[in-house]
Amino acid sequence: MGFPLSIKTGFATHATLGTAMALVLSTPLFAQTATTPIAGEEGLNDIVVTAQKRESTAQKTAAAIAVYTSDQLKKSGVADVASLATISPSVNIGASSGASFIAIRGVASRDFTEIGDPAIAVSIDDIYIQRPTGINAGFYDLERIEVLNGPQGTLYGRNATGGAVNILTKKPSDKFEGYILGDIGNYKTINVDGAVNVPLSDTVSARASFVSRYNKGYRDNGPAGRGDDTDVQGGRLQLLFKPTDRLKILLSADQMYLGGTGAVYDGVPLRSVGGVVTTRPKTSAHAATHFDLNTVGKFDTTNTRLVGRLDYDLDVATVTSITGFMRQDLFYKWDNDGQAVVSVQPNRNFIFTRDELSKDFSQELRIASNNKSGFLWQGGVFYFREDLDLTNLFDVQPAATPINIREYHYNVITKSYAAFAQVGYDIVDALRLSAGIRYTHDSKHRSGPSFVQASPATLPVAAGGTGVRIFSVDNTKDSWSKVTWHVGADYTLSPRNLLYAKVDSGYKSGGFNNFGLGSYDPETLIAYEVGSKNRFLDNALQLNASAFLYNYKDQQISQLDGATGNTLIVNAGKAEIYGAEVEAVALATPADQVNVSVSYLHARFKDFCTARSAAGVCTSSFAGNTLIQSPTWSINAGYQHVFSVFGGDLTARVQTQYRSDQWMSFFNRATEKQKAYTRTDLSLEYSPDGAAWSIQGYVRNLENSVVLTEAAQSGLYNAIRSTYAPPRTYGVRLNYKW
Repeated sequence: MGFPLSIKTGFATHATLGTAMALVLSTPLFAQTATTPIAGEEGLNDIVVTAQKRESTAQKTAAAIAVYTSDQLKKSGVADVASLATISPSVNIGASSGASFIAIRGVASRDFTEIGDPAIAVSIDDIYIQRPTGINAGFYDLERIEVLNGPQGTLYGRNATGGAVNILTKKPSDKFEGYILGDIGNYKTINVDGAVNVPLSDTVSARASFVSRYNKGYRDNGPAGRGDDTDVQGGRLQLLFKPTDRLKILLSADQMYLGGTGAVYDGVPLRSVGGVVTTRPKTSAHAATHFDLNTVGKFDTTNTRLVGRLDYDLDVATVTSITGFMRQDLFYKWDNDGQAVVSVQPNRNFIFTRDELSKDFSQELRIASNNKSGFLWQGGVFYFREDLDLTNLFDVQPAATPINIREYHYNVITKSYAAFAQVGYDIVDALRLSAGIRYTHDSKHRSGPSFVQASPATLPVAAGGTGVRIFSVDNTKDSWSKVTWHVGADYTLSPRNLLYAKVDSGYKSGGFNNFGLGSYDPETLIAYEVGSKNRFLDNALQLNASAFLYNYKDQQISQLDGATGNTLIVNAGKAEIYGAEVEAVALATPADQVNVSVSYLHARFKDFCTARSAAGVCTSSFAGNTLIQSPTWSINAGYQHVFSVFGGDLTARVQTQYRSDQWMSFFNRATEKQKAYTRTDLSLEYSPDGAAWSIQGYVRNLENSVVLTEAAQSGLYNAIRSTYAPPRTYGVRLNYKW
């Protein structure tokens, strides 16, 4: 969780705070549901959010939402989506082949194929991001990030089965201001980002921002050099026009380059005793940062994004048009087996190459009432299209020349149309009912040739180049339609106490597999949730809680064929997810703040069969297994104290997270298990009184814990292939504002 810049504040009642905190900490705690607020002169401030596509405060939004401000993100070192999990207890991050996968409350998708869709809808300035690699760019010059737990099918539509993550950049304003932030640390880290805001006239403002991030690779891969590095440069230019009091036009263009060697796989050879595999994922920090590979990776990706937004005030309502275009030119080559060639395994030199060009266009047009009470309404239409051209190669290289095992040359067109509406009505001053509905139609079409060796699992045949290559032309298309909905009620006990209950449905479109292996159905989810948001003790204590139950059907599960290395998507019949979340934030004194958030999660397959006999009897059932990346307990806790010394504020912070055991695949094998771990961050920041600068020293992952972002047992490679989150890092950060 993040912490505010300063908590020096005045408020009347602290005498009973110790008793209140004791009560909070003795209550069964289950996880974070709201936001870590910033302290103000009268206690905890409210943060304005647009999670429901209209302005509200986080504490008055009847949904489980976590909000992280720009300062909180900077001070917690959140520079990309992958690091968001270090401050949000409800979020878990997986990674594969350069892409990041987000899991919220047990709902996730690990399918990064050309047909696959995420289960969490990620958007930047209300522009939906389809490709999982596209969300892994560095964060910079942000206003805030909103994490919405649970399905968001009405307002966000397709692929919001598990929730949504909204990334909001800072917009131009009528003030001349800016900042520059520099960071140096171990692994030769050099990070710089900054922005300048310039009012060009009474009606036009401009904001320009940039980012550069570099660190030497965290992994020493011997013959292949360093892997798992960062090499990012990007910039953004925004223009805001206000020709009249009613009309606002925002134009934005940004480009992000991501280079270096990219993430790397670590292949740990399987060992067996008596037919039982004894190999386990690595837990030694040294072993997880030192392993040999044959192939030097190359990551060369450029993301270009254009956004146009128009808001027109009609007095009774506001019309909003949001147009977005994103182009991703991706090249990624990596050592796919994660091992080095040695005499006992001469064919361990598999290479995968992704060469993809995607172009996304989206348009949303909506109208929303301007009133804050009474009858509230909004509605709109949405269109999305992605054109993706790819050349993917899977090679084995026993000698100087690679031998091709599989080759794909596909064009994929994805389209989505939707119409939605949502209303709210205040039955009485304190009681509001809400309902919403959305119709979505999706279609996918894949065409193009592929080449596959007849027996890719027969490595000596592949190595000798005598295997038969099968040529085929794909021309597969399908479409799906779905109505999703929302009903809810919230009751305001007082201006600082809210109760709510709601039911939401979510939907993720279907798809089809390679090699004529069939299609898979859409997944659907119905979520029941109750919650409470509260401020107590003269606004010095925030206590939010929620409980939820999901009915999850046909979850799309990515299954790796260990013999061929092919990815196969299958539907799990049913899954049951339930849990609860609690978050407490307390200003214990004018100089002390305490944050505690705890999550309990039960996520199990109830019906999941991957093979049946001719008589229809299930011969391979995973019912009872835990869903991927679904730890039973997730705990975040932090403490901050401000010392008034040296003519300024010296702010000391400690924040830690705990995750219980979790599995990285639906098999729930010990070879793919992430054991429980803790991860602690420390920082010390000095801000002189009245000065424009501050300096911070930090340590992240103090324990140097080995945290898996992926682990998969492979028969083709006879190994566990793993990827890891960053090891311990430390450095110094200087921030200057004007």
